[in-house]
Amino acid sequence: MTAAAKAPGAPQPTSEAKAGFAAKAGTKSAPARPGLRQRMAWLHTWGGLWFCWLAYAIFLTGTLSVFVEPLTRWMKPELPLLSAQPVAVPTEPGAAIEHGLRFLRQRAPDSRLWEMWPRPGQDSMMVYWMDRHDRYAEARLSVATGAELPTARGAGRDTLGGNHFVEFHHELHAGRAGLWIVGAASAAMLVALISGVITHRRIFQDFFTFRPGKGQRSWLDAHNALGVLTLPFLFMIVYSGLAISWPTYMPAVKLAPLLRGDGAAKSIVESDSPSGRAASGKPGVLTALAPLVRAAETAMNTPTFALVVHHPGDAAMTVEVYGEVSPAKQRGKLFSTRGMIEYDGVTGAQRSVRPAHQAPDGVARTAMFGMDELHRLHFADATLRWLYFVSGLAGTAMMASGAILFMLKRRHKSQREFGAATPRVYRLIETLNIASISGLAVACIGFLWANRLLPLDLVERHEWEVTAFFGVWLLTLLHAAWQPGLRGWTQQLLAAAALCLALPLLNWISTGDQLVSYLLRGDWQRAGVELTSLAFGGLFLLALRRLRARAALAAATSATSATSATSATAAGKAGA
Repeated sequence: MTAAAKAPGAPQPTSEAKAGFAAKAGTKSAPARPGLRQRMAWLHTWGGLWFCWLAYAIFLTGTLSVFVEPLTRWMKPELPLLSAQPVAVPTEPGAAIEHGLRFLRQRAPDSRLWEMWPRPGQDSMMVYWMDRHDRYAEARLSVATGAELPTARGAGRDTLGGNHFVEFHHELHAGRAGLWIVGAASAAMLVALISGVITHRRIFQDFFTFRPGKGQRSWLDAHNALGVLTLPFLFMIVYSGLAISWPTYMPAVKLAPLLRGDGAAKSIVESDSPSGRAASGKPGVLTALAPLVRAAETAMNTPTFALVVHHPGDAAMTVEVYGEVSPAKQRGKLFSTRGMIEYDGVTGAQRSVRPAHQAPDGVARTAMFGMDELHRLHFADATLRWLYFVSGLAGTAMMASGAILFMLKRRHKSQREFGAATPRVYRLIETLNIASISGLAVACIGFLWANRLLPLDLVERHEWEVTAFFGVWLLTLLHAAWQPGLRGWTQQLLAAAALCLALPLLNWISTGDQLVSYLLRGDWQRAGVELTSLAFGGLFLLALRRLRARAALAAATSATSATSATSATAAGKAGA
């Protein structure tokens, strides 16, 4: 190499020139390996795509479940206004507790746990026990007679209410298998978030960049901006959702003491009591519970929420009395744990006290409880719930924009990732996009319509509501397969808008109550559901309008191009 070539200011050969030199010399240059960002981009694209439809459904229903109580109250129009309900005060619980004990001794004499909910001022109470399969069983008893009553989901019509969205978000209404599926989708979402951060090196610049009316570029800008806006929230909500289900995903943790050979392993595995007290195997007589309840209510200054007996009939049995959580005292506190006093089940001696809203013992348990509270929002007031709701909608929109952006890119230029099957795979992706984004919106509002349209005396009515949800969602999938592309989007958005906008009218016709009445009597929970439904209807109409405008512009551009091509061909023939 010459001195000029070595000089710092001299122009250096480019990579293309070096490749040319190598080719002339008869050598072969090795193919360049993709860098970290390129590998992360591939992972973000394909990992995000194949899980985005499920993650979208989980996020949308989780966002709706932020307002589980208002949704439940709207779906139970027979319930009185909250302010009109009597204030719960401590009452004599003796008779109700005796009825509950008599029932549990007959129905579940060998159960390891009994639980009673003696609610003040109510004519019935719920009792629970662990059956021989170690699952919760339940019954509803008359407080006056102790007779078993038909199990109903609270007062009013038989409905899951807003808990439908909670259960779908948590386990897809599929039990443990659904919990594993949700866990896999959450883990994939976490990978997509991390790979997205690595891929977008100008992530904060992208947040302030949005170019409307630019087609694919606009969708990319929206995806980037929403991703940056919701990044802290998404990391928190996804990670905490995985963490709070750790007993399912990592069951061996509970068995670790057995592997270490700890003497306390048996009590840790077998007992759910905070004290970890295990059964002794010796018989014992349960002490009178009414005096314990009265003492606990006096000490905690709150009515009893639940009464739990661990290892009933055993000499080591314990009794736990849980108090109600006061919304006034909850304000400003992260932990929504109930106050609890534990007694010896045989002697009645007080064993331990846990004040309400107190962090549990140990750093690990405190961290776990903190993540649980952050995810489930037991502590949140209306302002924080609305913040979660808006953040959840933004995160959901980010996933939707990513799925749509994938198809916009391939629609302009196919990358032939699947060879000859590429067009069929693209059509499948487009179908799933329509059904998971607009179709799920139709299914969610259809669930509220089913609550008003199904007969009130229908057996297992709440199950029929859930069936209606999945049935409508399946119909949107079939419709998307039949009408892919623009026509499928527009028809389903129109259906979602119509159902949302007509929901207050349906409620008025079916119950005789309506939005104005809710507002006049200060029933903000039910009014909020209908106002939100109207807002969603307006958003769907706006999206529909923009979609039709873009389609008309694309059609006009295509027609102009076709006309120009025809004119050019005709001119060429004339010149020849």
